[in-house]
Amino acid sequence: GFNAAQADIKIGVVTSATGPIALVGIPQKNTVALLPDSAGGEKIRYISLDDSSDPTAAVKAFKKLIDEEKVDAIIGPSGSAAAMGVIQFAAESGTPMLAPVGTAAVVLPMTEQKKWVFKTTQNDDLIAAALIEQMQKEGVKTLGLIGTADPYGENWENVMSGLA
Repeated sequence: GFNAAQADIKIGVVTSATGPIALVGIPQKNTVALLPDSAGGEKIRYISLDDSSDPTAAVKAFKKLIDEEKVDAIIGPSGSAAAMGVIQFAAESGTPMLAPVGTAAVVLPMTEQKKWVFKTTQNDDLIAAALIEQMQKEGVKTLGLIGTADPYGENWENVMSGLA
């Protein structure tokens, strides 16, 4: 007969609970308490680490969760730049990564490495198209874009330039 292995499911969480993008990371960290503590009769344990909004610290936390904690999947990191920096480690270890980030660059263009990433937010082009549509209705003729010098800001610049 078939005997299911009885072992805790371990989910790593990497958030930017401190630092410049804490406004995104704090709610993500607080969400962990709301996540289910079991699934299919298996206990789920969450191991939450703060990367302080630093992509280098995100890589360190990600590797710790994979190598030391032997997690089954990882939620995070919070920031687009950090998420881009950890994709290779998710792929190398075969660890699914749920990416709660804005940039579509974590999944597009699809690559062998990016197939391990599951983006949890809508892509920028959906929001941008709605913004442009509303601007056209309102007769807006000029658009200024203030963005961040990271994958998130760069993707917004590309999407808005293409639509404008």
